[in-house]
Amino acid sequence: MGLRYSIYIENPLSSPSSSYKSISDPLFHSQHRAQRNTCFITYGCRHCKTHLSSSFQIISRDYRGRTGTAYLMNKVVNVVEGKVEQRRMLTGDYLVCDILCHWCKRNVGWKYLQSSNDDQQYKEGKFILELKNICKCT
Repeated sequence: MGLRYSIYIENPLSSPSSSYKSISDPLFHSQHRAQRNTCFITYGCRHCKTHLSSSFQIISRDYRGRTGTAYLMNKVVNVVEGKVEQRRMLTGDYLVCDILCHWCKRNVGWKYLQSSNDDQQYKEGKFILELKNICKCT
């Protein structure tokens, strides 16, 4: 049995040295200008509460997963990738892999690896977190 390590996500505006995204990073400022006045939320696995991502990493809230509403995320942590497979979705065919919580191994969403449509390539390397599989961590 190996050691398991979890990255804990903290509000980058209150604790820049311990967050996984530094507020000195120019990309941070460009991506999150509109979110500065909103509440910072850490999302975790619904079953074991391992931190997965934050509200600052949300690209879109307008997605559907297998279990219902889902978020398109720029970055997630503490996940392991499952088997690569081809999936047919509403917007085309994609090469994807499920993402599992690294602690409890439950499915929390998937990662887009490759798109067959040129207009959907912005999703490549991005993640879907299904709301039924995640929770807000305090």
